[in-house]
Amino acid sequence: MTKLQDVVQIKLDQSKSGKPATPGKAFQLRLSEDKSLIVYNYINGYILDALLKAVFSDAD
Repeated sequence: MTKLQDVVQIKLDQSKSGKPATPGKAFQLRLSEDKSLIVYNYINGYILDALLKAVFSDAD
């Protein structure tokens, strides 16, 4: 007879001693004299992609 192995999920406690992940300014881009774009770190890739395509729509 074949003996089947059990699969067990293990969760490790995350360290509470680390600094909390707070967003910070990644870069700022001046679009015109009175408009600027500020992008913070921890932005989702698809959101950044859509944002840059909207800003640089003539780059295609």
